[in-house]
Amino acid sequence: MFIGTTHQEPDMSTRVPSERLAAFLWEHHANPWSGWTRVFAFPVLVYAVLTRRRRLLVAAVAAVAVNPVVIPQPDDARAWTSDVVQAERYWVDNGEDGAVLRALDVAVLPITVGALSAAYRKKPRSAAVLTALSMALKFAFVSALVRHYEAATAETADRTDDAP
Repeated sequence: MFIGTTHQEPDMSTRVPSERLAAFLWEHHANPWSGWTRVFAFPVLVYAVLTRRRRLLVAAVAAVAVNPVVIPQPDDARAWTSDVVQAERYWVDNGEDGAVLRALDVAVLPITVGALSAAYRKKPRSAAVLTALSMALKFAFVSALVRHYEAATAETADRTDDAP
């Protein structure tokens, strides 16, 4: 479990292997190194496609794939990127579906695909602009997600405090 969170983990002995794996990946992804290396992986991926550097492309994809396995669980979860992971996990686990969050989440995909497409078509300016826009929208999404998580968990804490 993340240190300093309100997310409650079931007892390890009562979870199936897939739940234990998911918990392991979430916990390791909460490490700020995990979050920031993933942030910078996308521009590297676009650059690799644009310049046709297959080794760089393979390295970027491999880095993202092994990231939550090789980067350890953080000692504490007080970093902003840890808050983002906690908010993502809360959203996934609780099915929270705010209209603004969903719109931002959905808007990122076509722009991300557009950035990769522009890189593939060797249009560096378009690739750069779309990469920056994709990242800006992703940051807007995760910032809104953290605000949503903080508000939701504050409401839960308030209701718990008010209970007899």
